[in-house]
Amino acid sequence: MEYFITSAGERTGPHSQFNVIERIRDGTLKGDELAWHMGISEWKPLRELHEFSDYWKPTPEIIAEAEHVRQVARMALDTPQPWLRFWARTMDYVWFSMLFSMLLNLLLPQTSAWIEAARANLMLGQAITQAQTIFLILFPTAMFLLFVPLEALWLSRRGTTPGKSLLRIQIRRLDGALPTFHQALLRSLLVFVKGTFLCLILPFPQLFIMSWCRIRLVQLGTTSWDEQTSLRVEHGEPEPWRYLVVAVIVGFMALMFVALTNMQGAGMTPSLTK
Repeated sequence: MEYFITSAGERTGPHSQFNVIERIRDGTLKGDELAWHMGISEWKPLRELHEFSDYWKPTPEIIAEAEHVRQVARMALDTPQPWLRFWARTMDYVWFSMLFSMLLNLLLPQTSAWIEAARANLMLGQAITQAQTIFLILFPTAMFLLFVPLEALWLSRRGTTPGKSLLRIQIRRLDGALPTFHQALLRSLLVFVKGTFLCLILPFPQLFIMSWCRIRLVQLGTTSWDEQTSLRVEHGEPEPWRYLVVAVIVGFMALMFVALTNMQGAGMTPSLTK
């Protein structure tokens, strides 16, 4: 296609499309020149011709607008979402604990049955030995500790985990890149030590620790483990169906707990072997 261009009252042409692009790139054409080609009814500013829209250098106004949009998007991504983070980790613990229990039933069925019997006796108010009490604490501790390197591997490879992915949460370095495995491992270990482990051995003081962590997250926009590992958490906006999946899983777990409690109350669970 051939173009005619008018600038400062002087008409030039015809110009090939390639020639016009070259003159745009070297700055000869600014965009306010009038242009015409066969197929349009009147002369138009060259910048309004869509075939050249990708070749113009951005104006200061466009740059400023793009920077404003970027800052708004960054603020939305970095806005703390404590409850989303809580439910994302809960979802991760749910699927991993189910997988861990299934593997334990396959590999060590007697140990699994013994653990369930000990838990049943404990919930029914029946006495258990000190050794059994220690084991019931160590068992979930070992299970969650095994989750630490697995979570670190996911974060270093994909920047998320199944639970975080469900609620559109990403872990990134400050420059936007994926965490290294060392960073992700240290972060997961800090979360375990400061959160999960303390909750297992000191459940009531841990409520105050969790409240303090939430207040710190809301006020400062970060947690101590993210600060120590130079990582940040990005939050997308989950679609309604994602919340529905979480609600269904939580509801199912609650029903399972109620059913198990009723079975224990009716004496349908196995007794603890001495």
